[in-house]
Amino acid sequence: MESIGRKIKEVLKKRGITVYRVAKDLGIAEESLRRSLADGANPEWKRIQQVLRYLDYEVVLRPRRKEVKPKK
Repeated sequence: MESIGRKIKEVLKKRGITVYRVAKDLGIAEESLRRSLADGANPEWKRIQQVLRYLDYEVVLRPRRKEVKPKK
């Protein structure tokens, strides 16, 4: 599973928005935001919500799809 930080960074890149811009607009330290979005990070949910709101995104929970294993 990809990290939520990686997905957020993909959205930023597609939109041409820098982490610096997001941090500045949200009034948070750029380095703090970069650490929150890093692979393997365990960011606070509050921070993720701030960024998702900024990007006009929401999190939707759905059941995992079962992996189809090839027959041998």
